[in-house]
Amino acid sequence: MGRDANPFKKMPTILMPDELMAKALRRGERVASEMRRKELPWLLKARFVEEHKVRTIASVVADNLQKVIDKTPPVRKLPKFYQEMVEVLVGIDEFKKSMGAFKWASELVRKLGNEYAKKIRAAKTPQQAAKLRREFVGRVKSILKQIHPEMAFVAVAREKLKDLPTFKDLPTVVIAGYPNVGKSTLLKKLTGADVEINSYPFTTKGINVGYMEEIQMVDTPGLLDRPLYERNDIELQAILALNYLANLILFIIDASEFCGYTIDEQINLFKEIRELFKVPIVVAINKIDLVDEERIKEVEDKLKDFEIEAIYKISADKEIGLEELKKDIKRLALKMYNAKKEEPS
Repeated sequence: MGRDANPFKKMPTILMPDELMAKALRRGERVASEMRRKELPWLLKARFVEEHKVRTIASVVADNLQKVIDKTPPVRKLPKFYQEMVEVLVGIDEFKKSMGAFKWASELVRKLGNEYAKKIRAAKTPQQAAKLRREFVGRVKSILKQIHPEMAFVAVAREKLKDLPTFKDLPTVVIAGYPNVGKSTLLKKLTGADVEINSYPFTTKGINVGYMEEIQMVDTPGLLDRPLYERNDIELQAILALNYLANLILFIIDASEFCGYTIDEQINLFKEIRELFKVPIVVAINKIDLVDEERIKEVEDKLKDFEIEAIYKISADKEIGLEELKKDIKRLALKMYNAKKEEPS
């Protein structure tokens, strides 16, 4: 995925037109105060003061707008997962259009700053110099007012995008299954205690990311833990976006049903996840220490008609069967990751 970070983390705070204009005028006044101390003929000093005010205001406004452009990644160059998330959260076309407005305004303000600075240098009186500076300020205010909707849009987009989770460019296993089936226990056992909790736009519980040597393991509580009919459109799109991230799905079934969901309910969720994701899927039948062989066989029988890469019988809590699971998911995730890398982009 290129970088080991959410590409939108560095987006700066977006100042609205009034805030940006106030900042530019304050800076312009500070520069003017310094200029007034210089020993110069009256008209020359007046021109000097007004020209530097104009140049400073133009620079502050244009630089601020340009900084937003520079610190915002071009969406079409992002990894597919992040492109999908931009589409889900804010809309790619609207986002690009708004960033285009920042570019247009930045370039125009800079150009006007140069034009008005030259006009002020040729002013015949201090009054004319001041009038030109006021005219310039009016035009800059007008430009910012014109792009106010786009500035507001990008400000809202930033708030949503900067909280996207951080993923590394590694083979990735996405964990699925109903709540309380043992996902977080298994994640901790496989990756060690070092599990990062990241914010995520579609769940209040946060996203859990752990690392098993060169493998990234992701649990998304609130996303892959209930049937599709319970979801809104944005959640469904977010699940589909995970397709670009996942190299392998690890689906966990609680054989004991102590999670509060029957085996049939869990298998129905498995069917939905299997149809949604275009990557191999493995199943871990968990909590085998709490059930007899007959129950485990019942679960296996219900799964036998599905195309599954492998089925494992484990107890995450008692650490039964974890070594084989660990070894196989590493091998499979790495194989799928390398195959995806070789696909034409």
